[in-house]
Order: sequence, then structure tokens, then C-alpha cells
Amino acid sequence: MNPLIKKYKVINEQVVLFNEEYYLSVSHADISSLDSGTREQLFKHLYAFDSNDMELEIDVSEEEEGKWYLQLLVPHVLTLPEAAIRRIDKGTEQLLAHLGEKQEVFTCTLLRGNEIFEYVKRYNPDLDPIS
Repeated sequence: MNPLIKKYKVINEQVVLFNEEYYLSVSHADISSLDSGTREQLFKHLYAFDSNDMELEIDVSEEEEGKWYLQLLVPHVLTLPEAAIRRIDKGTEQLLAHLGEKQEVFTCTLLRGNEIFEYVKRYNPDLDPIS
């Protein structure tokens, strides 16, 4: 079996199970209107986010294009899909409250369906969708 192949299972339009390790939801943040100092402060603020419900990873790989991706993660171990969805929803509410503490204005759009697949496939070209 090829160790580079990662499993990808759709849970719903907004949540997938990645490699049987994490439930994953991804948001695209448009930061194109923010200057570099504001971006740095926002990154630090996001990095300080803490939740018992989910983990937050910040993908800055497309920062030069004015994009960040926020990965919302729930460990798969001992977590049913319905519980993972609830935890991501609750964690998202906590994240929005955390972001409400900052004055920077930027838009965040949740990736859905094939958008999530294409995002994950960028980093995992041998992605194997399973049903």
C-alpha cells in the first residue's frame, strides 16, 4: 500500500474526514484589504485562539494573493461524525466571538463540497476519496 495515499471521506457539504485522523472544515479568508502590520496582528490573534471543541490551523500559503485558509479540525479518535459536526459548529461560534474582539474587517467564506476536495488535494495529490 502506498503510504502517500491519504483517505478522504465526505461527511456533509462542509465537513470531511481526512485520512481517518481529523474531521476537517475549511474557510477561505480574504485578507487582501489588510496591510502587512494588520495581517501580522490578526495572525497573532488567530494563533492565540483556544477551544476545547476544535483546533485551528492557519494556512498562509497564498498570502501574496491576499488569501488565508482557516482549517477547523476535530480529532477522529472516539468521535462520531455527528459529534464532530457539533464541535466544529460550536468551535466556529467561539472563533467568531474571538474574531469579534478585533476591529479588522475581512471576509471569511466556508469551502463546500468539491472546493474542500480541491483544497486538500493541493497538499495531498494522491488523495483517495472513499464512500
